[in-house]
Amino acid sequence: MKRVAWTKFQDFYLRLGFLKALASVMSLERRSVQNDAIIHRLQSPLFDPATDYPRLWTSVERFFPKVRLDEKVLDWKKKAVPSVAEALLVRDECPSLLFAITGPTSYKALDWGRDVDLIGRGNQITERGLLLRFLLDERRIGAFSTGDVDAWNPFRLSLREKLFFLYHLAEIDGVIFELLLMLGEGDHEEAALESADAARLTCRALLSVLKRTQHKVPPAEVLRFRTASALAATIAEELDMLGEAHDLMGATRRKMPKVIKPRARRATALGGGRKSRKTTKNADHQTIPRFEQLVDLGFLSKPPAEDGNEAEDLASRKRWLYSPTDVCRRWAAAVREFRQEEAPFLWHSFATAAIRAFQIELLNEVPKNRTHVIAGYVWRAYEHIHRRVGANPLDSVALYAMLSAASEGVALEMAEIHNFMLIIRRGSLLPEHAFFSSGNELDQMFIQLKPGFKEQVENSKQISVEVGAG
Repeated sequence: MKRVAWTKFQDFYLRLGFLKALASVMSLERRSVQNDAIIHRLQSPLFDPATDYPRLWTSVERFFPKVRLDEKVLDWKKKAVPSVAEALLVRDECPSLLFAITGPTSYKALDWGRDVDLIGRGNQITERGLLLRFLLDERRIGAFSTGDVDAWNPFRLSLREKLFFLYHLAEIDGVIFELLLMLGEGDHEEAALESADAARLTCRALLSVLKRTQHKVPPAEVLRFRTASALAATIAEELDMLGEAHDLMGATRRKMPKVIKPRARRATALGGGRKSRKTTKNADHQTIPRFEQLVDLGFLSKPPAEDGNEAEDLASRKRWLYSPTDVCRRWAAAVREFRQEEAPFLWHSFATAAIRAFQIELLNEVPKNRTHVIAGYVWRAYEHIHRRVGANPLDSVALYAMLSAASEGVALEMAEIHNFMLIIRRGSLLPEHAFFSSGNELDQMFIQLKPGFKEQVENSKQISVEVGAG
């Protein structure tokens, strides 16, 4: 993705499960849909009162002693009743219980989807959003949408879903990628990181990403880079870290001084004025969402209550306290080991690092011929996600194939799939089974495969020799 690897986060970007829920209600045909229609589908049953579902409510009611069932809920938008979403987080002991999207503010999930490139213009689901949808169990989300709230919990992420979000977030936001290295290599074991510590790490990560990018920003990205630099300077000022942002100050525009009203100026002069309280609003909005999402992905955990009390344990999962996990440390070590200069890490080493970090058991029965392995996963991916008519982006097919392979213990990288398809294209080796359009780059190539593709690859000695040589 040839863009500044930075995305401005908002304070409600907490639980990744809301993005899964959003993807589940979008049209697979990529039709444009009105905001209200999407929000309506999203609201029920996810934001229905949990008390409307007896089995779910029975499993969590002890955690909400103030809620009385004999009080009829006339308007759930005004009544302080736990939603199905909150009950699912509690019932399944999700690692964090913090969330900032509710029934009345469910439109925020749609805003979030747009901001992270899962929803595009006209509220059409994007290629990346479709890929997330294809990772979901259609049978379960179908049952959930019709009122069976026990059928699916969007807040529980499968291994493939974790790998998807890790890849996608690292692609659109280099800050998260940089944070994982800092968290995995730093000495954060003795005491949990509080929000202030987390904010300083996030600020350093953002500054690192921008400093590394500032001399090679594409013309179309200059405005975005300036926006990111201005935000970084603001956060650095909030955290008394302006010295570390000095190199970026030229990339930002100096803010106009705030106008002080005569009455306030007079009161200050007489000693009766109050000093404005220094806030860390911008720092918090860029820090907490990233750290909370890393909790969902298993890279951070929240220290449990020491006495093991159920209520205290529940409260501990609502605090802004974080500790890096072994997954985080293994990931950081793998990135340092496998990262290469001038080779995009996500394309060349993501699967290898992910298998190492999550300690995915390696598949025992892997065919010796690497070409057969690639062809098998590519065809499986294509069968599952291809469009009914027309060509398909290789980027999506390759990513689905890589995620599937990695979750099964096979390190199949995006670049390896790209090289495999490029060999077939340049040599016109499968003229009846593989068709190509657009460019030759991984994120530009479109493909169309026909039944028999896998068998044709396996029977071609030329493809095997070329892939082995590459």
